Amino acid sequence: MSAPSTNALNFVVTGGGITGLTCAYLLKRTGHNVIILEKSSRSEEIACEDGGVRVPPNMMRLLQELPGMEEMLKTKATKCAGILFHQCSGVEGKEDEPAKLVGKMDFAQEIMNDLGCDFYFIPHKDLHEYLRTLCISSGVHIRYEFEVVEVQTSGPSEGIPRVLSKSGEQVTGDIVIGADGKNSAVRKVLLAEQDEDEEIDSTTAGSDKSALSPIQAIVGATLSIPISVLKSDPELESLLQGENHWMVYMGDGTSIAMARYGPELYLLDLTYGQPPLPGDEDEEWLSSGTPVQKVLNKAREYDARVKKLITLAKTSHWNIQTVYDLQRYVSKFNQVVVIGDAAHSTYINGTQNTDLYMSTHSCRAAAFEDAFTLSRLFSRFSSSQQSKTSTSFLLSSYQQIQQKRTQAMERSEMSTMLLLAIPPGSEREGRNNGFRLTLHLDGADDATLERVWAGYVAQFNYDARDAVDEWWMTWARPARLLIIFTVYPPISLSSSTSDNPDDLSAILINIHSP
Repeated sequence: MSAPSTNALNFVVTGGGITGLTCAYLLKRTGHNVIILEKSSRSEEIACEDGGVRVPPNMMRLLQELPGMEEMLKTKATKCAGILFHQCSGVEGKEDEPAKLVGKMDFAQEIMNDLGCDFYFIPHKDLHEYLRTLCISSGVHIRYEFEVVEVQTSGPSEGIPRVLSKSGEQVTGDIVIGADGKNSAVRKVLLAEQDEDEEIDSTTAGSDKSALSPIQAIVGATLSIPISVLKSDPELESLLQGENHWMVYMGDGTSIAMARYGPELYLLDLTYGQPPLPGDEDEEWLSSGTPVQKVLNKAREYDARVKKLITLAKTSHWNIQTVYDLQRYVSKFNQVVVIGDAAHSTYINGTQNTDLYMSTHSCRAAAFEDAFTLSRLFSRFSSSQQSKTSTSFLLSSYQQIQQKRTQAMERSEMSTMLLLAIPPGSEREGRNNGFRLTLHLDGADDATLERVWAGYVAQFNYDARDAVDEWWMTWARPARLLIIFTVYPPISLSSSTSDNPDDLSAILINIHSP
């Protein structure tokens, strides 16, 4: 656990979803004051029982730091044994033929042991309620039915940011954290600043996030099915037997991934590998959803078992995630920062691959990394005459740490989405031939296994806390010493009132060391 900061900042977190709750709890735990502004009502939150969260090892490693997580996993989550890739027929007149297994990736226990964590699936409602309970018990204040419509910022010496609601209320704080999802109101501040900068300097090259094209909006749908319904059908009950694999079905321009999320929920995600089609509309997660017939219309080439699963869901939740060319996550005068879905150009229920054989990393993991990175940095905040300098430095550190990581995940996410939805032809056959190599890994030598697992280890082994500590030791501490020796008059060791070197450290360094 990070050491508490000696003085508190006032954080305003917009959005009471999983990302906002996690960030709020971690900041409160380090000693800061936090309020969450959530546009939905508490009753709407409780009523929503759909959706799930994939928890890869790099996310699980962070979750283990939270109190009570181990017990919750035992009762609410299921472990993922690996991924099975299936190719649907797609041949006219043979649509109902069983899909063929073309690839697999087993999460061998010895490898997961080396990573230190397993891969889990957990219902969204259970993780959300757990995080909300942590926030309430730690003293985080949550305001419901506060729909944010605007965030007003000012110059460095002109005041503090203001968050305005649809009803005209306003809340102020030292820093506003936008955790308000794919349609973020807070992100508008950063986009407006970005547009202004580009107008001033028309030669601005921008980031290379444009490489995420040709798709500028990512489309998908989620369907939730009670486990009890599957158990009542002999054909579908087989999906619940044996180890819990993540089943990925590849179609023509779309893919479907499905698995068991805890003891009571089975989840199915449809994702496009193409731009939105006529009639596709974005909807709020807490809405009543869309009839499942719309998903069936997009899944004509899938086999009969997948189609039967679709019909068993009560409704489908459709999502369109715009791909933003967001070059910064922190506003110009360090008053606003965006995290999670407000920051990342990845599908909210999507995945992130690390090589040809992988599609495993949930966007939620990226959001957790945001929350842990930001809170770990601000556990080192100390109020002084240079508090604005400290805040600016910490937010700049957050930008530097997360930018490289986030952009790599976004490219990986887009690459996987397109890969899994390749239409019939030589390119798809080449992909499947690559997948087929994974069907014959039993007894493979260490060099072969190392090549197959290289991408997994690179992503799964990432630890947001270690990234902050490494950054701090490399850049932050030397920079702070330089700032302090520049700002404060030189101190003569011979004239010091104390012979204790710890006293001198307290004079020179007013941000906590790791």
